[in-house]
Amino acid sequence: MMESISIMIGVFLVIIGLVEVFRMISFLFLRTKGENDIMIIVPVSGHNEEAELLLRSAAARVKWTGGMSQQRVVCLDCGMDEETKEVCDTISQDYSFMEVRGLTEFESLFGRQTPRVQE
Repeated sequence: MMESISIMIGVFLVIIGLVEVFRMISFLFLRTKGENDIMIIVPVSGHNEEAELLLRSAAARVKWTGGMSQQRVVCLDCGMDEETKEVCDTISQDYSFMEVRGLTEFESLFGRQTPRVQE
């Protein structure tokens, strides 16, 4: 019984290792020349039950890309309630590349007064 469990764990670890090697090779070939900056913007408004999931998945995407010179996740406060804001602040403290910004801060950061939506 222990032998079969050990074999299953070994196979599982081999699969994880092969996926990691494949990821490293694919990023080596898909790497772009020029700027290697990435910014993911997660707009959150009102009471959002999935705010933590959204921010953690954005952080996972940034970590998965790896090798970028500047990685950043911005949680954009589009009028979220206090409970959601506390959740977002707590999650942003877990990651050094994540920050919570208000809409006015974000607009001034990019020098635009109103965001334009393309149809």
